[in-house]
Amino acid sequence: MDTLLLIRGKYATLTTVEKKIADYIFKSGETILEKSVQEAAQEIGSSSASLVRFARTLGYDGFSQLKQKLSVAYAIHADNKAYYEEVSDAETPSSIKNKLKVRINHMVETTNTGLSDEMIGDVVSCIDQVSVIFVYGIGASAIVAQDISQKFNRIGKQVQFIQDTHLLVSAMSIAKESAVFIGISMKGETKEVIELATVAREMSVPVIGITSKSDTSLGQLSTYILHSLSGEDYQMRTAATMSLMAQLYVVDILFYMYVSEHFEHSYEKLQLTRQAIDLLQNKAD
Repeated sequence: MDTLLLIRGKYATLTTVEKKIADYIFKSGETILEKSVQEAAQEIGSSSASLVRFARTLGYDGFSQLKQKLSVAYAIHADNKAYYEEVSDAETPSSIKNKLKVRINHMVETTNTGLSDEMIGDVVSCIDQVSVIFVYGIGASAIVAQDISQKFNRIGKQVQFIQDTHLLVSAMSIAKESAVFIGISMKGETKEVIELATVAREMSVPVIGITSKSDTSLGQLSTYILHSLSGEDYQMRTAATMSLMAQLYVVDILFYMYVSEHFEHSYEKLQLTRQAIDLLQNKAD
């Protein structure tokens, strides 16, 4: 996992002292690799113990391992020292492509680490046992909800993506004995998603949350949580892009796992849907 992007992703949650250390790492560049923990602490105006705690916050054993990981990051991106920075007003097509490529790779690694194999299996089993899936998201998460709808509908699994929350709740109340609700919210605090998840729980409908953290409102309401982790915490558009891609990536993993466990049935349904689309296109021609 890219250490500089890891620090960027955690930056908003760091303490004041930790942010001071992070800022020093970003400013000093590769020169930090030549310094001892005492030398770096003196330049930062902190303590050696704080540097060690910072390294452990990132998941490393100590300052030496932090420097090793930073060294790898610098070596891989030797031709672009600013790859971990936000998009600026002086970009080229090449620099933007490189920044997005690095972020996509980081997003995949981060999500793979946070997404439990056991939980994926549990969600597949849950979906297998119900007759209808209700799914909801707002904004970019609505794109993810639509993606779930078109994917699972094509293999014969009924999915209801209704943007009017009153109509969705009405439909869910009728099918509640054999339904599951999938709520999508990266930060886990989207008002409408939380309201729908709350109603679903009151109806004893299982809730699958696609979100970044377990301790969010959606996470606490969810029967199952599929963690989508962008690894980003920027104020501009790269974070939003990575959040959307992380959610779509989680949906792909879930979908292909379901297809794998119902391969012949899914393949048959996909063939039928392809034939129907071909028939429609022929009519249009």
